[in-house]
Amino acid sequence: MNETGVEITAGLGGFLVLFGLALAVWLLGIDLTRRLRRMRLREEDRVARELESREAQAPAATEDREPTES
Repeated sequence: MNETGVEITAGLGGFLVLFGLALAVWLLGIDLTRRLRRMRLREEDRVARELESREAQAPAATEDREPTES
């Protein structure tokens, strides 16, 4: 304790502010996780569609070529 005997603390207001900030950070973390998961799934779908289109075009491209004789 100090010389005057008065204890200075943040009190209820400080607790509520800190609790509000912690709650905001927690909610932002949940939102960020949700957005990252959604973005990853969209990218995986895009890559899968791109591979399917390449595979669909690949047999057509090989059929158009004339066989070469050695």
